[in-house]
Amino acid sequence: MEKYVGFITQDLRAGVAIIFVCLVLIVFACLLDMWTGIDAARANKEKICSRPLRKTGTKIVDYYRLVMFFILIDILGLCFPWYNLPYGAIIGTAGVLFVEGFSVVENLRKKKSHAADVADMAAKIVECLTPEEAQKLIKKIKEEKK
Repeated sequence: MEKYVGFITQDLRAGVAIIFVCLVLIVFACLLDMWTGIDAARANKEKICSRPLRKTGTKIVDYYRLVMFFILIDILGLCFPWYNLPYGAIIGTAGVLFVEGFSVVENLRKKKSHAADVADMAAKIVECLTPEEAQKLIKKIKEEKK
């Protein structure tokens, strides 16, 4: 009996650690988005107020609510022996990171930063069907640089 309780406890510890990392990643992604938003506002000579901080706090709480819903699905998944990781929390966090990543790219475009161009070029390279197409695109990018 102790063997099974030890296995369940170990499994729960790993799940809680993964969920904690997911929640920390959400906070970092939101703060990074706020940072790039404020930086873009400064670059465009817009007035900066304390509203972005309140908005970021609200966003973090809303994202936590969403992830908590996915954690409820993970708790239900504990009934199945093959469900050994908090897949729901990981998927929810990945969705939040994608949304915040797109927001960061938008802020970089608003700032007219060349870092936003990197994301566009990477997307174009990924869309290539063959390695030869990717090579041609990379060659074209290098020629534009010169």
